[in-house]
Amino acid sequence: MILVLGGGPAGRMAAMKAAGAGEEVVLIEKRSLGGQCLHDGCMLVCGLNDCARMIRSAALCERSGITRGMPEVRFPELIAGVHSIQQTIATILDEETKDAGVQVIYGAEAAIIGGKAVVNGEVQDADMIIIATGSRPHIPDIPGITLPGVYTPHTLKEMKQLPKRIAIIGGGVMAAEFAYIFSSFGTETHIISRSEFLHQIPPRLKAAAQKDLGDVTIHENTRVLGIGGEDAVSGIDTDGFSLDCDCVLLAAGLIPNSEKIEGVEKGRKGEILVNNRFETSIPGIFACGDVIGEPGLTPVARLQGFAAADAAIGCDHPVDLSYLPRSMSLGYEYAWMEPVSDEGITYTLPGPAGPGTFWSLPERRTGISSLMVDEETGEILSFAEASPDAGVMAMYLGFMAEKGFSVRELAGIFEVHPTADGMYPTIRYASAHLNKKQREDPDQSR
Repeated sequence: MILVLGGGPAGRMAAMKAAGAGEEVVLIEKRSLGGQCLHDGCMLVCGLNDCARMIRSAALCERSGITRGMPEVRFPELIAGVHSIQQTIATILDEETKDAGVQVIYGAEAAIIGGKAVVNGEVQDADMIIIATGSRPHIPDIPGITLPGVYTPHTLKEMKQLPKRIAIIGGGVMAAEFAYIFSSFGTETHIISRSEFLHQIPPRLKAAAQKDLGDVTIHENTRVLGIGGEDAVSGIDTDGFSLDCDCVLLAAGLIPNSEKIEGVEKGRKGEILVNNRFETSIPGIFACGDVIGEPGLTPVARLQGFAAADAAIGCDHPVDLSYLPRSMSLGYEYAWMEPVSDEGITYTLPGPAGPGTFWSLPERRTGISSLMVDEETGEILSFAEASPDAGVMAMYLGFMAEKGFSVRELAGIFEVHPTADGMYPTIRYASAHLNKKQREDPDQSR
């Protein structure tokens, strides 16, 4: 029997993959299938961001003089609606998982003690164990952090009303996404970033993102000293200023849920250390997803879940994250892939007017597309795009980069028109430019 601890993206995929191979699989889940992604992360952001974009679109139409009046957010109803849809998705995941042949046990506490799985105090007789217990928000050790009015994405559902002024602690993608949401809802929004804001994304995308966050006050290289208030949050103190606010949202990253996993080797942040087949320091115990550390992305967790299950049944396969696309959701989707080489030529074009960008053209906010390619072969080395559908393009472009496609080959694709995607014209431009350089220098290798 294979025992899987955790029913998030990694654990659920591992369980279903092993069951599909004919193994007896039991999945232990403390609350509901879907994990952090469904209940506190990706889907929460999707639900809130959809509403935020509707409000921003209404504001754009009013500024353009084509509509009159602005919608008002009914925040308690919004949170309740998001929760209802999350529960519907969880029910679908439950049916899908059980139909795959997985036995799901809900409401159980699981731990690893002495190399054995212990569930609700009882030792389990498992042939293999897959740990997929996920992660949780990092709670910085600062005075006032436990005051009412301090939230994380996990506790946001407890917020009873829309705050008037919110301070978001964090400087990465999570902080940016929630800042866009709350500023769209009319809340005065401040980001307190300990280092450079959005330092992990390409500079061109950061510049575009700051247009989406034009209503947000961003405080970079600022350290939070404490959160003030007696019965509730009333302000925040930093090493440079004090700020009155009625809400604080912690968006300072994630830490692994590994404190109940004993005996396996762990890293500095508590992440479980695994080898290239996702096996821990204890033979027969595997781990995957956020509990083994960064990058903390749902697609990576799923892929690792598949790989861990394969390793548990003796069918190892490697996981290569060299061509990993990443994304962020603000007014547009922001998607990028880190460079696989620094030696290349970069092409950047503004996004076209199309579905989702047409009325943004007068304000010159149609997004961007940027592409780095090998100057000789034309192979894709990195990309960055801000557009309504950048995430979909990134998914396929990352795969084509991994397979070594050249922009010369991709330039032959038939485009869909109209579209707000600017990557296709960027690919065509890059191909034409490389071909011109080759004609001017016939000795240049393709």
